[in-house]
Amino acid sequence: MGNKHASKFDSGEFSTNLEIAQNHAILTPAILFIAKIFSQAEFRVVHRETGKEDTSHWLTKLLDNPNLYQTKSDFLESLQFIQIAQGRAVGYLQRPLGYIENEDIESIYLLDSDLIEFPDKYRDTGFRSKMFSPRQSQQYGAEEITYDKNGENLKIKVKDLIFFYDLPNMLQKNFLDVNSRLDGLKQTLINTNDSLIAKNIILKTNGKELISGGNNEMLPLTTEDKEKAESLLQNNYGLGWFRKRGIVTKGSLDYKSLHIALRDLGLDESVKVDGNLIYTALHIPKDILSLEAKKTTYNNFKESMVSYIQNEMQASTNAFTDVLNRLLKDTDYKIQGSYEHLPIMQFILIERYEGISKKAKALNDLLKTGVPKEVALEMCGFDKNLVLEDIQVVEESSSTGGNQNGETEEDNGND
Repeated sequence: MGNKHASKFDSGEFSTNLEIAQNHAILTPAILFIAKIFSQAEFRVVHRETGKEDTSHWLTKLLDNPNLYQTKSDFLESLQFIQIAQGRAVGYLQRPLGYIENEDIESIYLLDSDLIEFPDKYRDTGFRSKMFSPRQSQQYGAEEITYDKNGENLKIKVKDLIFFYDLPNMLQKNFLDVNSRLDGLKQTLINTNDSLIAKNIILKTNGKELISGGNNEMLPLTTEDKEKAESLLQNNYGLGWFRKRGIVTKGSLDYKSLHIALRDLGLDESVKVDGNLIYTALHIPKDILSLEAKKTTYNNFKESMVSYIQNEMQASTNAFTDVLNRLLKDTDYKIQGSYEHLPIMQFILIERYEGISKKAKALNDLLKTGVPKEVALEMCGFDKNLVLEDIQVVEESSSTGGNQNGETEEDNGND
């Protein structure tokens, strides 16, 4: 099931998605941008009912130190990068010998999906049924895959693997295998790369000139005249005495410039169009990343960034934690990921506080008009069982109201 590898991304049909993702002028920094945001998520294991955090939980400790070679940020960055490039990221749970409980997981390593080979009976035909009984699930979990047959040649049980998907995983015969969103972009990615290569070739040829020996009716240049012309153009042209570009000859000469105007070829426009298609496929708003020369305002960037984190990155993080939650033996707890600690997300907190302030003012107005507390609380979106004994209804001061110190009067008749 492994794919044939090329040494580098070169528009060849055997270049893998992971190789393209690592060697593309536009795609590589775009995926890295997503991966770096994903890696900034803050994870907590909390009780499902009380919300109380378990600060010493083994799962958060595992994420903080996933393996010998990677920090938490390295691991999360790599996971998201691979997940987008290959359509899935595969984690190998390594336990001490003789231990089978999830709490005994020592480390988690990321595998290259292209190097995973499933047993022959699953490779082509997939699984006969996607609905397993508990006994069949145990048998399935004991199946072994081969990892990097030509290198490490590891035999790993399926139960020691966890899968993180970028595309839906029920679309293939083997539901542990998925396509990548880059599959549909393959031609666009190749076109972009070829456009940049063509531009480089043209830049190297621009500036060259052609001098030929006139039309066919004239005698051709002698060898001596040809060498003198080349010497004047290539060696004796520049600043200084006796440096000149003019050529005086008895024969007829034709001059042609080999310069090509890049604007006429439209390579830059082609790269921009293809680049924006790539950003669209990665769900990156144009106010955040774009190849257009148009500038965006800071407010547009801020709103787009907040929306992107809420709707795209948070969804990816939720999918990540959903997989990790299946490792928890104690189902009273769950792991959560959040981006609320990021500076850009403080705007959301400000809006949230403003919303709470408006709700509190509405509650105050309802209580002033005599609406029962339970009804007022429910109308304003608060818990109707909230105790209000210590809450005082504040009367709004008029333009001439209030005492000399500017303090507002309070109606102590209501709770």
